[in-house]
Amino acid sequence: MKIGYIRYGGTEHKKSDDQSDVLQLAGCDTFFVDDVQSKGAKLKSALSALSSGDTFVIAKFDRLGKTIKGVVDLLNELATRSITFVAVEDAVDTGTVDGRYLVQILSRLALMEKELRNERTRESLAIAKKKGRTGGRPPSLTQIKLDEAKNLIDGGMPVRAVAKIVGSSQATLYRVLGPKAVE
Repeated sequence: MKIGYIRYGGTEHKKSDDQSDVLQLAGCDTFFVDDVQSKGAKLKSALSALSSGDTFVIAKFDRLGKTIKGVVDLLNELATRSITFVAVEDAVDTGTVDGRYLVQILSRLALMEKELRNERTRESLAIAKKKGRTGGRPPSLTQIKLDEAKNLIDGGMPVRAVAKIVGSSQATLYRVLGPKAVE
């Protein structure tokens, strides 16, 4: 059984018609149409309608997903379920040796993309660290306010009142100064 899938944006009705023509020429028995409102729900329906030995057909690769990793994961899922994938206009058919080879290349590209992203992130963090910047939220209390809070607490003022004066929470004072310093 051949099941087709169409995805289009809200103003792309012509593309939807073009895609349905392509899928009909490819011999699809049924097809599912995703639009802006369905947000991928029809893709899930199409995938659940497929069974071993079926063929999943789309007009072009760009209709299948937004990231290489997402497309590769979907293609691998189809392969494990023994479902053939065909992108008609891109001449990709995983039922052929060339099509399976393309999926392997896409898998490697997705892995390379992930590694490059991780490498760039590590490099950026190292550069920021050299410049004295670290990630995360800046401390809410300066050392001056911490010293003021400690002096007020040592003078017998309740932690709740001190927290209001220095513009912090009681929990922050307990965490930063320690429970023994606050008592």
